[in-house]
Amino acid sequence: MTKIHLNRNSRLLFIGDSITDCDRREEAEGIGSGYPRLIRDYLRAKDPENAPVVLNTGVSGNRITDLQQRWQKDVLDLKPDVLSIKIGINDVWHGLDGKKNGTSLEVYTATYRNILKQLRSTLPTCALVLCEPSVICPPASIADGNKVLKPYVQAVNMLAQEYRANVVIPLHNLFLQALAQRPDLQWTNDGVHPTTTGHMLIARAWLATTGLL
Repeated sequence: MTKIHLNRNSRLLFIGDSITDCDRREEAEGIGSGYPRLIRDYLRAKDPENAPVVLNTGVSGNRITDLQQRWQKDVLDLKPDVLSIKIGINDVWHGLDGKKNGTSLEVYTATYRNILKQLRSTLPTCALVLCEPSVICPPASIADGNKVLKPYVQAVNMLAQEYRANVVIPLHNLFLQALAQRPDLQWTNDGVHPTTTGHMLIARAWLATTGLL
């Protein structure tokens, strides 16, 4: 896997669910209050001359099938130079505790593969960053939510190899380690959505893994 290179003409696009969205449509810059903003602001502060254009098309509640439906408008038409995808929590979470709106592993993998295939055929030079789904912990769901999530994390890593992703951001184990090392700190608000500390954990991992920290 290869590191990410950016300059002032680069278009860096983040897409995903509520963890990426973070009320982006409620504020003037359209970037939201989560990890995409932290990454953008760090890159601006680190090297203003080469800070990229940062875009956010995350939508709260999205699953992989929702990304597929808006892939043309919210990814391909925007022609990013770097694309970062974080999706999968809702595909699992919405199928736990008797809920019926989850996505099976087979459909998740096939749909994810389809959108990556479209990306590679339409924007062959676009650098690709795949973020693992992070965590599903109580009180958000049943105690073994992360056990159910694990195959989806593995699928992301498999697809990263298949479609030559530049890097995979190892968020799943990172959150589990943080929870184990400092259970007294609040890493999520509800077992899924990161606190500001959790978003900083994502941003720092993203920057470090891409070689931009």
